Amino acid sequence: RGLAGLDNLCLALIGVAAGSELHLADLRRSPKPTLVMTASITVFSWVFVFVTFMFVGRGVEFIGPGASTAHLVAVASLAATLGVARSPASAIAVLREMEGKGPFCSLVMSVTVVKDVLVVVMFAVNLELVAAAGLDFSQAETDGGAQSAQSLTATGALVAFMHPVFSVVTSVGLGVMAGIALGQLLKPPRTRTMSTRPNLARAVRCVNSLALSASSFWAAKSLGLEPLLLCVVAGALAANRQHGTGEEERERLESVLRSAMPFVNVVFFTSAGCAVHLTSVYKSSVVACTIVGARLVALYHAARVGCDAIGAPESHKKVAWMGYVTQAGVALGLVRTAARRFPQWGDEFGALMVATIVVNQLVGPPMFRAAIVAVGESGVDPRPGHKAAADAADSVADADAGAKITSAAAEV
Repeated sequence: RGLAGLDNLCLALIGVAAGSELHLADLRRSPKPTLVMTASITVFSWVFVFVTFMFVGRGVEFIGPGASTAHLVAVASLAATLGVARSPASAIAVLREMEGKGPFCSLVMSVTVVKDVLVVVMFAVNLELVAAAGLDFSQAETDGGAQSAQSLTATGALVAFMHPVFSVVTSVGLGVMAGIALGQLLKPPRTRTMSTRPNLARAVRCVNSLALSASSFWAAKSLGLEPLLLCVVAGALAANRQHGTGEEERERLESVLRSAMPFVNVVFFTSAGCAVHLTSVYKSSVVACTIVGARLVALYHAARVGCDAIGAPESHKKVAWMGYVTQAGVALGLVRTAARRFPQWGDEFGALMVATIVVNQLVGPPMFRAAIVAVGESGVDPRPGHKAAADAADSVADADAGAKITSAAAEV
């Protein structure tokens, strides 16, 4: 608990980084494939995971076999929304490793970014609805926990319904304000001292951006709003400002995030790991594996439907689902948010979802690599050692060509 402030900073930067990955100019160039595939994967993933959890959820310890349907629906909806999440950072890492370029890789990246922004909005609404239900999980083994939600007056029901809407809309509005402020911090330095000292200007810009992100997150949290959603909106707005220096500001934002994210990842993932109770993970391992399986099946069918709708090549239809498996930072950030919002059962829910995220993170990158190779968009030969041998052969060829040129010049 003493590291709560540092944890908030990490979550704030994860949110800003996720939002900054959304490039509206790229999306406008080919909106239909991205939006169709995003919609297909979102619907299939949510429905499959939700239905699966409704069948197996009573096997989770903090729910119990006697839990009411309301309790089960609440947790299943959160798990289903997390099933939509994907990891832009992991996708970028695999693309760089495989030197992936082409329509398949571009579509996967676009869908991944849009889906990650969408899942933050969905999860924010989902959290507010679950909180508004007022379920008591300490009485989950009887139907008493659901009775508190049923005893609301008409006025109370209206307030409970409007609160999630107010929270999300206000968070978006404050996110817009934070994004404008962040854009101002990323503008070119105006003072002579900063202009002549680029390293100092970079350091000041980084500190100011971190301070603004953390303070925005803290303010939203203190007001009972959705801090992660606020930071995602701020990052998206700062990365897509349309004016003369907009591109420079976007590059500066990416520079700030590149500098900060290694530290953030170490602290955040270590903190998330420390919060996981292995006993809880072990007890819910069967449910976790079942959820992972349901999500993989959903991705397969969603990708087939999406590829059919956009007229993708047959080679893409067979492997497209393999590009959307990995989960990481944003998903874990949402899990941490839920754990804090619902201290009564959030930790146990977090342990279950962390188990699913870890499995997806283990199998996701190798599957994405295989998909890139299968569609022929990899710039790296998949055979072990071939790239090094090819580089050596290129060096020898260059040396031979240089020797021939030198010899020809000497003869002349």
